Amino acid sequence: MSATSAEHQIQRILVFLALVALVLAFHFDSFLEMEALLNEPVTEWEGPWTIAEDGNIIARNVTLPYTISGPYLGKTFTISMQLPAELPNHHTAIAVDTSMSSLLVKVDDELIYSFTGPKKGWKRPVYGGATTHFVRIDDRFQGKKLSLIYAYTSNNAFSGHIRPVLAGSKASLLLTKFKEWPSFFFGFSLLLLGTLIFIFSFAIQTKDERKSFFYFGLVLLMLGSWVFSQTPSKFLFFRNPALLINLSFFALYLLPNFLVNYIYHSYPVHRRIRHFRRVSLIFILAYVLGAVLQVLGITQYTDLLLVSGLALALFLLSLFACLFLEYLKGNSRLSSFLLAMGFLLFSILAEVVLLAMNITLESAVILHFGMAMAAVVLFWHSITLVRQKTEGLLKEQMLLEMAYTDALTAVGNRASYERELERIAQKTHLEPLGVLMMDINDLKLINDREGHKAGDLILKDFSQRLVHLLPHHAQVFRYGGDEFLAIIPSVTETSVQNLANTVLAYFSTSQKITYQVAVGSAVYIPKKKEKFANIVSKADDAMYRCKADMKAQKA
Repeated sequence: MSATSAEHQIQRILVFLALVALVLAFHFDSFLEMEALLNEPVTEWEGPWTIAEDGNIIARNVTLPYTISGPYLGKTFTISMQLPAELPNHHTAIAVDTSMSSLLVKVDDELIYSFTGPKKGWKRPVYGGATTHFVRIDDRFQGKKLSLIYAYTSNNAFSGHIRPVLAGSKASLLLTKFKEWPSFFFGFSLLLLGTLIFIFSFAIQTKDERKSFFYFGLVLLMLGSWVFSQTPSKFLFFRNPALLINLSFFALYLLPNFLVNYIYHSYPVHRRIRHFRRVSLIFILAYVLGAVLQVLGITQYTDLLLVSGLALALFLLSLFACLFLEYLKGNSRLSSFLLAMGFLLFSILAEVVLLAMNITLESAVILHFGMAMAAVVLFWHSITLVRQKTEGLLKEQMLLEMAYTDALTAVGNRASYERELERIAQKTHLEPLGVLMMDINDLKLINDREGHKAGDLILKDFSQRLVHLLPHHAQVFRYGGDEFLAIIPSVTETSVQNLANTVLAYFSTSQKITYQVAVGSAVYIPKKKEKFANIVSKADDAMYRCKADMKAQKA
């Protein structure tokens, strides 16, 4: 067994033992008990309630939940009941839910809580969807009349639903109302992942892959905005319901455009979806027009939600059908998107159906889970797309390197040198370049005497040693059979001559090297307007003079 494999075996054993220790610790520590956070009673004040419309009683002995018959706009509805003679505890609070309405809470004629629209901004106040209000009820109010006054600003499907009033301590009410952590988790995760992918997209070099990740990040941000804005847990951090509902509307109207653009840059279906790209712009226009209508007080985004949701569902169904036909025609690359679209369609259709049936779920975990699954599928496809593109680029780079690299010595070949000449000729602002021309002495004689294998070993040995001798930014090329050329930037005539002397001395005096190298140098100074080829010729002439001197010394 090698040292590496033995180390891996020890690592696996230690990790296993660490896991066993963790399980044992969990088991022993599980005997420690602590009082639950939700340890105080939460009671539901079902009634009996009395309901009045603009001061006129319309229902008595009502048990909540209750749905008032519309229309609601411009009307005030009051529900009232007699408070218990004894409150649940000394710090009693009540949780009251509203949707599309203001709220006043009175005990007898004393106002103890107010949630009303601002005096500026929209012409008709926007209160948002389901909002929970926490109101303290003092002990002095025991047995008195509690009145909840609602003033609706819309006739849409979110209005007119009066949900049960819960009583308990504020802490217990918070834990009861904001227990939908899965939806909060999905929404926050989608927002975080979408932000990271959006930022990461700017670091991708290839155009289609960059745009694919760019729009995918936006799709995730839209899905995350929708999910996050729909969960009651958001009020733990943001107490303004109107601000957050804008996220869901923005996501609803811009999702089609971002989604179609993601498909356009991620799948080979450009011609098939160009009409969908144009139609998706209508959704963005509708969002802008909706803002204008809301400013004028004509309507609110929530009034258009059912129609907009149906339009989005129809758009996605049409897109799904178009791409499914493409898939049946043999475009198998669409399979991942069709799976994701299936999850997304299920989610949106479920929400539209529930809205149409006036059904309000306590939790939308299944709906949000469907959106999250769609995001996971698309994310996997985007990762696959980048991986395939990266592998292709690596193969191209490898082939390019092979085309410009000498197979024997692993330095640049003659084609690589010619490419560098073109770059030098095209560059207008060049620094001085040092040129070293080198030739291995008597290589032909070595090939004839010891064989070409011995000569090849010398060529490889020389190139490896030369690369280590020269500065790291130098470029080395195999200029001919036994001739090598090096280009060194940022030099002076003195430094190049010193470098040439270093190379010459190294291969002449080392006891481990059985061959010698002739070296010639020259400096290319752009200001002198001399052609680079002339500088190479000067270095070549200097190299041959060096070779002649070395032969004369031997003789």
